[in-house]
Amino acid sequence: MVFSPHPDDETIGAGGLIQRVLGAGGKVRIVFMTSGDGYLEGVERENHVTHPTAKDFRSYGREREEEARKALAILGVKKEDLSFLGFPDGGLCQLLLAFRSDPTVYTSPFTKENRPPSSEIIVPHTDYDGEDLKKEIKRLLIEFRPTLVALTPPEDMHPDHCSTYHFFFDSLKELQKKNPSIKPEVLAFLIHFGSWPSGKETGDGSFPPPPKDFPDKQANWVSFSLLPREVEAKREAILQYHTQEVVLGKFLLEFAKTNELFILEETTSSQRSRLLTDCAK
Repeated sequence: MVFSPHPDDETIGAGGLIQRVLGAGGKVRIVFMTSGDGYLEGVERENHVTHPTAKDFRSYGREREEEARKALAILGVKKEDLSFLGFPDGGLCQLLLAFRSDPTVYTSPFTKENRPPSSEIIVPHTDYDGEDLKKEIKRLLIEFRPTLVALTPPEDMHPDHCSTYHFFFDSLKELQKKNPSIKPEVLAFLIHFGSWPSGKETGDGSFPPPPKDFPDKQANWVSFSLLPREVEAKREAILQYHTQEVVLGKFLLEFAKTNELFILEETTSSQRSRLLTDCAK
């Protein structure tokens, strides 16, 4: 099960792992926390406007969802195995820290919505608040019962990325009180951290070493080697994200390496609490 903050993170971070699991006869479920509909620069570039409307942002989110369907089809994932939760892009940290439960419902400054689209709601009466997001995550965990979860780490510098980590672990901890048998291993894939992974060529097309200034010096990094055909499929899938190429250029293709890097998560509750403070900054 992959928890992706936005459409594209799942492919650039774990596109090879996804293929390997499916190739081995396993099942994969991709969960998109947001639809990436709050990316101002992206909407301006895509729609050639300087003052996008809420309608423009909502349309952009739908376009990114469609890109995700095309990208993941290349990796072998069926569209019915994708879950778009529709929570606010750029707002997950607010849900985590300030808008934790009703009646403090968050309204996206981009789409002007305060709840997910009705077609994407899993639990009835879901609004933009932290408790409702955790309910949706717990429902998905119960239904899929993953043995392995991949997601972004708390050290990731994008607020939506580090918030995704905290929402998952908070949901899992609450769920395990009643369902202790749900004990997935967790791998974290780093996306945003300074200029990494740009700037260093390894000679064999693999990722450079982890950033020297990565906060967790004890992080258990794991290199996952990909087959040539997996690298090629991942690259082709990345290229489906046209809206992101327009803004980010070659950044996404920096992740089309001959391996993928993951952190084998063994984070304690006290460490997560400290990292949550860092995320808020």
